[in-house]
Amino acid sequence: MFEEGNEIEIKCPNCSPADETWHEILKPGQSPVAKCMDCGHVHSYRVPRVKLKTVKVIVSHMEDSAVLQMLLPEEEHFFIDDEFVVEDINSGEVVPIMITVLECGDKRKPSAAVKDIDTIWGRAIDEVTVKVAVQRREITEAAETKVPGDFKFVVGQNVKIDGKDYPIVSIKIRGGSFKSKEGDYVLAKKVKRVYAKKPMYGRRGRY
Repeated sequence: MFEEGNEIEIKCPNCSPADETWHEILKPGQSPVAKCMDCGHVHSYRVPRVKLKTVKVIVSHMEDSAVLQMLLPEEEHFFIDDEFVVEDINSGEVVPIMITVLECGDKRKPSAAVKDIDTIWGRAIDEVTVKVAVQRREITEAAETKVPGDFKFVVGQNVKIDGKDYPIVSIKIRGGSFKSKEGDYVLAKKVKRVYAKKPMYGRRGRY
């Protein structure tokens, strides 16, 4: 964690004696030395003591879920919808997630410090499966598409299902709100459902 070339936030006796600022570690160890990245001052410092806590992280990917464990600083604070990378201390597996639940004892909180968190629940966002409702008159067909978490669904553009393109008419965001203005977009990792129209054809062609 504290190695040569790494960066650390500590107080600078020259330009920031009251507030922490970023430093580059020049010499780690028992008598560490760092250089302030604001003023360039080189000075010794005390290694901050960081208490760590092992937190259970339950990662869901559609119907599947995995239980991982991560070592986190007790004072670090998390919020619902935060994105961070989970690195399991047992297997070394790395998964980017979006937090959906912070479980603190028998309560669920919108935000909490690690010291109070028992379990973090999250959705994997490296690749997500998005539900699509394809409408044609009174008939609605259900479909799914797999895309990267940062893929943009844009109202007015097409979504591809089984090799066919369907124009997007609206997008439901996780949390309940909708996007329906042409040009509006939502990242796949935040999409609850995409609504698209199936092209219709009459005797004179498409309408």
